[in-house]
This record gives sequence, structure tokens and C-alpha cells, in this order.
Amino acid sequence: MLPKLLIFFGATVALATAAIHLDPSRPLLFGTQRIIPQAPASEVDSTAAWNTFSVRQSYSFAQDLDEFPMRYVTNDQFYVPGGPIFIFIGGPWELEAHLVEQGHFVDIAREMNGFLVANELRYYGESIPTEDASRENLRFLSMDQILPDIASFITHIKNDVVRNPGARVVLTGVGFSGSIALWTRKRYQHLVQGVWSAGGMVEASDDFRRFSEEVGENIRRFGSDDCYNAIWQGFGITENLLDAGLSTTVDQLFNVCTPIVADDPLDVAAFFNGIFNEISMLAVNINLRENIEDMCRVLTDPDQPNGLTALSDWLTGIFPDTECLTMDFQSVVNAYQVTNWEDEMLRNGERQWLFQRCTSLGWPLTSGSLYQPFGNRITPYLFLELCERLFDDWLSPQVFRSLVRNTNMFFGAGSPDVQRVTYTYGSLDPWRYTGVRYAYEDSYVRIIQGATHGEEMASLSEDDSFELRMAKERVSQDIRRWVYARPPGPP
Repeated sequence: MLPKLLIFFGATVALATAAIHLDPSRPLLFGTQRIIPQAPASEVDSTAAWNTFSVRQSYSFAQDLDEFPMRYVTNDQFYVPGGPIFIFIGGPWELEAHLVEQGHFVDIAREMNGFLVANELRYYGESIPTEDASRENLRFLSMDQILPDIASFITHIKNDVVRNPGARVVLTGVGFSGSIALWTRKRYQHLVQGVWSAGGMVEASDDFRRFSEEVGENIRRFGSDDCYNAIWQGFGITENLLDAGLSTTVDQLFNVCTPIVADDPLDVAAFFNGIFNEISMLAVNINLRENIEDMCRVLTDPDQPNGLTALSDWLTGIFPDTECLTMDFQSVVNAYQVTNWEDEMLRNGERQWLFQRCTSLGWPLTSGSLYQPFGNRITPYLFLELCERLFDDWLSPQVFRSLVRNTNMFFGAGSPDVQRVTYTYGSLDPWRYTGVRYAYEDSYVRIIQGATHGEEMASLSEDDSFELRMAKERVSQDIRRWVYARPPGPP
């Protein structure tokens, strides 16, 4: 039996912290909902080697020869010459060595004598192509630049690192990096023999309502109807107080740094979005069962007179040592306007990931559905206005929606016609509604009952449920079949 601390390596794919601690005494309750692979709690003897590979800043113009170093990490511990190459595609996070040292993908590579590699996505970590992160300098952060990066990188690994141009290549990724892996296979099928996309987020959206619905359902599943109702009541009473001109009461209960401007829809939406972000962070996390139980214990305390006080006590209780909570719209804008790569918002990848969502992916998390407990004030208007304020007036709602449509048109949205891809999704993951719905020849979509986002990326364990173990084993079978398949052509 594997030590329990090792079990949740790559499975422990978590939301980036919703409260951004630019000033720990006045945390900003807002987040871009990045999902990043968390490092394991225990350590192993490192066999990883760090390198860089020069890639073009832009592939759009032949005469533009500027380059920058893209970081990558390798592990040749299991490699036997002639073996396949296993590449973990980088996502909106800083690259870490554990991606090539632990997890189910690493275990498959060990079995197949594979060479392990993970790259860092441009604009994240230390793979920085520009002198700052101004709007003008973010223009190279697009799939038109990212996919050629990956293609060039694969060619480099095959020709210059393992020195086997005929080596077979398997890609994997989790969340958005799972999407990049899929789209690389779609565009460069001659370079990639197969893909495992874990929780791949492939269908862009200009109003992602299903997210809040699923967060609410998780609260019902692992909390209770009473807990769900307390949240519903807390949001509803707060909305009524603001509508009645009693915003001072709300300011005091939630200990906000800047008073809420009740007649400003953006300020109101930012306030409610801050509460929703903190709840969703707990209700999507790998530890969602324990998180929801702890939250619901406070929200359903019989000593609470109503859902409003329960909600405010719970939220302020998360930050017991803070001076106040920053929840106003202008503070969010100010925090995301930074352009120096040394700034916390850029080191953490927050501004870059928001730019990608604003210019191609979308996914505004809203409360427009009737089947969720988070009120009705979190609308796409909040997300669209933030995009426009941060990335110039050209990013109007009309332009935003056209960019989202283009992403789905270029890559096939939820039904990409790509062979040799295995898609896995946890049934408890709200992001699965952005995933693939239809598989094509020699491709498979597997929904894992009771699993969270990316949980299947951990090594096989005796603690796995039957459904989780079967999904992992089928991924192994798929990858073995692709790698060992007879190449096309005459026998």
C-alpha cells in the first residue's frame, strides 16, 4: 500500500486561493479560479533535471526572430533508448519537478521505459517572453503562439534530447493544460500518438452558470439541505438589505474595508462574488467533503438567528486576524492592473490567466440560474467590465463573445473530432461541464463517480474507489495500445 501522503499527488489538483493576500491584513476576496496541480506532502529523492529551450516570441511573422527561454524539467530514471516520450503539458502555473516524479502518468512511463518531460507555459513561472505584462505585451499569450511552442518543444525533445526522431509521444495535462494537450494533438497529429486529458476544459462560454449549480449540489451532497438553505437565505437577506438602503449593516456584518456602494451593480456584484469565491474554493477542492462539513457546521449552528448572520460569521471567521476584507470592485481592478513581473499577482499567474479567459476562454462564473443558492447579482457584467477596464476598451462585450465563439469554432468545443484521446472527469467537478461530451474513433470519455477534479492523476492506491481504479487502469490500457500500435503503412 502506498503511503497515504503520496496518494494524492496530482490528484490533489486544487483551486488557487480565492482570497488574494496582497496585504494579509486586508485580503482581497477575488480569484481567477485557476486550477493547479499541488505538490505532494511528502518528498522523494529527486531525479529531475532542469533545462530551457528557446522558443519564438511570436510565430505570426516570419521576420520576427525574437526568442525567450521556456523552462522544462526531465526525468530519465526509467528511460531505455527507443522508449516513448511522456510529456506533461504546462498550464497556468509555475512549473514544478513533481510533475515528472510522482503520479499515475509517471507510473505508466516507468512501466513502459518512457522518458518524462514537463514544460512551462509561456508567461508563467520563469518562462517570460516580454519585459512586462502590459496589455500590449500580453498579445503573445494566445493559442496561436502556445501550440507552436509545444510542437517545437516536442521536436526538440525527440531530435536533440533523446535523439530518436521516431520516438512515440504521449501528452497529458489537467484542467486547461489538458485542453492544450488535446488541441496539440488536433493540430499536430504527426507529432503526438495519444493524449490523456484529465478534466480538460475545452468548451469556452460567455456565461458559465452550471458552475454555481454544481457547487450548490456539492453542498447538498456533503453538507445538508439546511446548509444550502442557510446560504440561500444569507444571500437573499443581504440583497434585500442593500436594496432597502441598509448597506451600512452589511458593511459591518462582513467587515468590509470599503463601504459597498449599493446603487452600483459592479460594487454589489464584486461583494457577492467575493463570498461565492470563498465558498466555491472549498466546495471544489480535493478535500471538499471535509471542507463542506466544516462550513456547514457554522452555517447551521442552532444559535444563529438567520442565514445572514451565519454567512457573515462564517466568512469573517476564515480571516480572524485581518483588519478588514477587501470586496469592492475598484480594489479588484487596482490589484489586477499591475505589470511588473515581480508583483505577486503576476508571480502567481492571476493577471495572465484572467487575460486568457477575457480574450478566448470566457467562463464567467455567474449566479443567473434558479438552481443555486448564491442570489442573482453575480452576472457576466462583472466579468466583462473587469476585462474591459484591465485590457482596454477594445474588449467590449461584443468582441468578448466573438472571441469565445472563435475558440469553440477553431477547436470543436465539446465535440472535437480527434482520435486517440482518453478524457477523464470527476463527477463532483463543476468544470466537467466545459469538457468533452462526444468521443470519436479510438477516443473515450469517462466520468468517474465520486471523484473530484484531477483525482485520477494520482498513483494507483488501495484507497481508490472501484470507479476511480477502473478509470486509471483504462487510461493505462489506452496509452499502451497507442504506443505499441503498428505504425501505418505496409507491413
